[in-house]
Amino acid sequence: FKAMSNVQEFIKHVKSECRVHGIKFRLKPTKTVRTPDNIRCVGYCEPDDLKELFVAKKDQNWLMTLVHEYGHLTQWVEQVPIWKKAEVSLGKVWDWLDGKNCRTIEKHIGVARDLELDNEKRSVKLIKKWQLPIDLNDYIKKANAYVQFYNYMRYSKRWSKPGNAPYSNK
Repeated sequence: FKAMSNVQEFIKHVKSECRVHGIKFRLKPTKTVRTPDNIRCVGYCEPDDLKELFVAKKDQNWLMTLVHEYGHLTQWVEQVPIWKKAEVSLGKVWDWLDGKNCRTIEKHIGVARDLELDNEKRSVKLIKKWQLPIDLNDYIKKANAYVQFYNYMRYSKRWSKPGNAPYSNK
């Protein structure tokens, strides 16, 4: 019961932080959500332009996703240097994935990867702080797979599809 109350308290905290910073927060009763670019995923945080943090609550890992996306919100709130660098680099990575040429793609993928690494470290701290019912070793393995995915993406030139997330693909 304590674990569930921790989850409810964490959700209340995220809602409160979103409200303070003018971010629309939604736990959608769906298995996926669509980004403004029409990409299906299990969650996203877009505080700069859209002011949204959305998570698909019917996904089995929704709580992990919520922690991860809230971690991005904390990066934005704190305006950490890697967040500022990623504002340019993420656009370059998405353009490259859409087929545009980018001579410095290694650099931009590296920035995107480092943004995610910083966020995964934040997420682990959040799981511990809020004593959330998430297997920490499992989360760390999945986080490592996600960070490593950015290195692999350099060769695959593709983003993962729902149901084939880097952490679920052996």
